[in-house]
Amino acid sequence: STQPTQAVQSTEASQPTQASASTQAPAFDWKKFSGQTIKVYIADSGQAQYIQPKLPEFEALTGMKVDFETADATSYRNNLPVQLTAQSSDFDVMATFPSVDALQFSANGWYEPLDKYIEDPTLTNPDFDFADFPDGARASMKSGNDTIAILWEMQTDLIYYRKDLLQQAGLAVPDTFEGWLEAAQKINDPAKDLYGVALRGAGYQITTPYSSFLYGNCGTWTKDGKATINSPEALSAFEMYGKWGQLGPPGIVNFDWQVPAQQFAQGKIFLFLDINLFVNTLEDPAQSTVAGKVGYALVPKGSCGRSPFIGGWGYTINPFSQKKDQAWYFIQWAASKEMNLQMKLAGWPSPRASAWNSPEFKAQDKTPEFTSVVLESLKLASAEMNPPVAPGKEARDIVGVVGTHALEGATPEQLKQYADEQNVALQQLLDAMK
Repeated sequence: STQPTQAVQSTEASQPTQASASTQAPAFDWKKFSGQTIKVYIADSGQAQYIQPKLPEFEALTGMKVDFETADATSYRNNLPVQLTAQSSDFDVMATFPSVDALQFSANGWYEPLDKYIEDPTLTNPDFDFADFPDGARASMKSGNDTIAILWEMQTDLIYYRKDLLQQAGLAVPDTFEGWLEAAQKINDPAKDLYGVALRGAGYQITTPYSSFLYGNCGTWTKDGKATINSPEALSAFEMYGKWGQLGPPGIVNFDWQVPAQQFAQGKIFLFLDINLFVNTLEDPAQSTVAGKVGYALVPKGSCGRSPFIGGWGYTINPFSQKKDQAWYFIQWAASKEMNLQMKLAGWPSPRASAWNSPEFKAQDKTPEFTSVVLESLKLASAEMNPPVAPGKEARDIVGVVGTHALEGATPEQLKQYADEQNVALQQLLDAMK
């Protein structure tokens, strides 16, 4: 990644001639908007606990005040489109998950392109170093050719499992969907309040883990403008998702994104497949009964190999804001190298290469297996965690109907009927995009 200029200057270069000094760019002015107030309105995927206590530092640096509001992801997804449809200027910084939102938001003019801010030296501190975001991260921040978000996290998916239970069963670490299913079946013991698997089961939430089942089994959400969630490959993936989930605890069909990890932390689950945001909690003895017993593995192989996804929540500018430059000041601070490193040291999955490669992180990394799995997943990542259909949440809801029925134990014939019905609904959304 690109290094800050001062890090590569020679001693001689640090003493410029009078001519070079006269052409030197002025120091970046963090106080340019001193005395103003901005509002930040974002979904809280857990990162707010790191950002919020640091807000006084931003206010001291810039002289601006911050009105900071968060909402859980579901409430946020429901409310933000309403606000943007009304062209509300009530907030300046907002959150987006590009792989979910980009098609709808771009079509509706709900993004402020960020490249002009990134490239403007009067608005962007040179230490921001956009090149520090790897290619995959920068690609996931785009809609078309426009950068529309700066990620605060880099999500991918993996397997979390109990090493002790696998060893007690005399089993090697599985590598395939079938292999993990067989291990979970052997360890599953509901009479002892121990279940083989936990998965998301609440509607649109299902698409995130299901994407690895789908792509690993050679399926797709769409192909050549046609919805394909009723294809043989997609149906086979739904069946496997259901087989895994039927080894789960009661109420699995209502599990939101945080519940599988919570159940796992309570010692009730052998394995779950989900995003890489839970290691900090699971390895904390104050929050987890299984700390020190957790294993980490790549998503399983299917007939088309492994297909983890890449994506994440990020900051962007409300296109209807009256304080866009001020909003950009907040974003570059909140997504700076310094903030990313602090969050990485606290266990957050940074999208910046410098955070993962920092001597500080490497020296204190207590879960090198997790780090290795995540970095390998980011290299392999290809799957889209959501249908490339707008609006994103509605498309995910459609897929979630089939996934929920799979978890409930629908037969292959019943699943085909549900998938056929929902494929029609997904196709209607596709047609409406044309």
